[in-house]
Amino acid sequence: MGTVTATSPAIGLRIRAKGAFFLAFFATTIFAAYEKNSAIFDSASPIAQHYAPARWILAIHALFGSLAMVVAAFQFSNRLRARYPQWHRIFGYVYVTSVFIAAPLAFLVSLKISRTFTVVAANGTQSLGWIVTTAIALYCIRRGNVMQHRRWMIRSYPFAMVFTVVRVVQTFVPFTRGGRPGTEALVWSSILLAAFLPTVFLEWAAIFPEKAPVRHG
Repeated sequence: MGTVTATSPAIGLRIRAKGAFFLAFFATTIFAAYEKNSAIFDSASPIAQHYAPARWILAIHALFGSLAMVVAAFQFSNRLRARYPQWHRIFGYVYVTSVFIAAPLAFLVSLKISRTFTVVAANGTQSLGWIVTTAIALYCIRRGNVMQHRRWMIRSYPFAMVFTVVRVVQTFVPFTRGGRPGTEALVWSSILLAAFLPTVFLEWAAIFPEKAPVRHG
């Protein structure tokens, strides 16, 4: 009982921090998407004309991409996973299905609207990374490997977060809006971080193990 009491404040802090992170993330996603795409339903606006060749594909991609981002937030809830495992399983399959629809469609949208091979390659890389990490997470849970399933889910979600990161940075960092080279550099940098940072996070304790207290006497 003493152990539970001692660790419960730390657990509560992690839960609150996780909740605050996802709330902030969704708020910035909505803000950034509105800031960039608010005129998309105005057929005369530049953004609507830009996406016009792929508007129906884009609509389906946006629907399932948004669903994947929202559902995944619940998948990281330890409380939901412990108390309602059936809902965790259902949400998991909704996430996987959404990824397998949204990711390929993102690449198709890029093929239709992008003017440079670099942007198409970036979208293809992001889509492939999202699909592969999600597929590995699905394979692991189907094989009963829960630990690796969780680790690959953590690797999967950042590829969805690229959408938000790129738009938030462009909104608040003016020099990243300086034409095509700035946008391409930002997109590639975000994809690189999505592929790299989760592994650093997962291996942090192994890279920097806590030193055991030195005993005297």
